Amino acid sequence: MKSEVLFVVTGPTASGKSAYANKLAQKHSRELVNADAFQFFKEIPIISNQGFQDDKPVHLVGARSLGQAYSAGDFAKDVEPYLNSKFILVGTGLYLGAALYGLDNETRKGTPFQGEPRVEYLMTVLNPPRAHLYDQINERVDQMMSDGALTEAEKIFDLLASQKLSPGLPVLKAIGLKHLLEHLRGERSLSECIDLWKRDTRRLAKRQWTWLRKFCPPGPCVEWLAV
Repeated sequence: MKSEVLFVVTGPTASGKSAYANKLAQKHSRELVNADAFQFFKEIPIISNQGFQDDKPVHLVGARSLGQAYSAGDFAKDVEPYLNSKFILVGTGLYLGAALYGLDNETRKGTPFQGEPRVEYLMTVLNPPRAHLYDQINERVDQMMSDGALTEAEKIFDLLASQKLSPGLPVLKAIGLKHLLEHLRGERSLSECIDLWKRDTRRLAKRQWTWLRKFCPPGPCVEWLAV
């Protein structure tokens, strides 16, 4: 890898982005920067899988409250100080595209990875076998439940009940949180919600693969890595 450019680590959910980025950070003496849409929110560290498992700081993780509106356009501004060779950007989807290519100022929308990038970068796309990834997803959800995901959701449920949070917040539709809130409202059993959480995460991974193949094919600055 060229050492003077921004490193980017991406891949479908549960592909091991955080662990891989940590090793890369240690090897190249860099710090990590989050580009995951739900890891910005400090109230859901378990459900959004904010555990990077390293002593080094991770920027833009847990930096916002659930009640604060936050868009890809906001992120494109916040991430600007980190778009250099001292950092490793970790994430996927629209927020990653917003970081690297920006968004149209008027519409706050845009086609990811279109036009000239805001910074020179080298991207690694983690590409595990599908069956292995799906097993990892199922195991991760079970681990999140053991780590206290339900308690995390209960606190948010209480904030909603006391009208301290708006029920229309987009973050409340986050996979995992959405399912646990359904259970807490009495709409589904806990076991059913966990099964749906796993299923919907697998579906998300499939969509992310499709997105990555479309917008991040192998090329001079993009490497697909079998893991």
